[in-house]
Amino acid sequence: MNELTLNVKQNPGVIELNFDEIEKALDAKLAEYKGAVFTEESKSIAKSEVANLRKLKKDFEDARKGVKKEWMKPYEDFEAKMKNLTEKIDEPICLIDSQLKDFERKRREERREKIKEIYQEIIGDMEEYCDLGRIYDTKWENATTTMRSIRESIATAVESARIAVSTISGMQSDAVEKALEIYKDSQDMAKAVAYINNYEQQKAEIMRREEERRRQEEERRRLAEEKRIRVAEREAIEREARIREQARQEAEARESQAARQEAAVAPLETEKSGGDDVMPFVQPDTRTVFYHVVASDEDIQAIDMALDSIGVYYERRDG
Repeated sequence: MNELTLNVKQNPGVIELNFDEIEKALDAKLAEYKGAVFTEESKSIAKSEVANLRKLKKDFEDARKGVKKEWMKPYEDFEAKMKNLTEKIDEPICLIDSQLKDFERKRREERREKIKEIYQEIIGDMEEYCDLGRIYDTKWENATTTMRSIRESIATAVESARIAVSTISGMQSDAVEKALEIYKDSQDMAKAVAYINNYEQQKAEIMRREEERRRQEEERRRLAEEKRIRVAEREAIEREARIREQARQEAEARESQAARQEAAVAPLETEKSGGDDVMPFVQPDTRTVFYHVVASDEDIQAIDMALDSIGVYYERRDG
């Protein structure tokens, strides 16, 4: 298009005002009020003076506003004409700019598609941990950014993710799976590693507490077993004492029985030699009976003790 030249000529206007004369007269008038003191009696005069001063001020303001309004009329007419011209220019600007934006939009779309292709070439098996949306830089879409630099940036990000995943996976912890999820969401290896470290510290503390609990439980069982053994030993000692006491009593019973048998041997033999088999001390309400017993020594001792306990006179003949 042909170059347009805007020729603007501004003629300075002149506003005439007897400023010095008015200022001098005003200063003289206002000097009359300096140090003025009004009383209750002169209150009406004070009100009248204030009204006059306010009217004078209004006259000055009205004059200023009127002059400004007249002064601005040429500018307002100029402004309206200039706005009309600029509005005419806006129409082709919008038309051309719309096409330029379409060109830029298409260029960016093509750039984004190319970026996706580069990403797919590089990503390999790391897509789960290195999503394009997380590493994407909008500067890649600028025309000034080279595809080589974009490729390098993507390759660096993928390699960083590969190292992070390898590092996290190699930590030999039950928390690796969760840590990988954290890295996947945050792309922050330090955060994922910190999670594993915290987990292992907590796990170690839990194991320490569990070991302490087991130690205390084993100590409790050991003390209980020692107590049980001491009780068993006391019971064994008491049982042995009872056995010894019982043996002593049985020995005394046997000795007593032997003494009685010795005392009865002579009369018994006398009775036998006379042809009679009747035991001595026969009373009107007693009888003499004979038992033939086959038993162990322990059982025979029990029989002797039973007969002794009821006070029966008896003779034992070991055959």
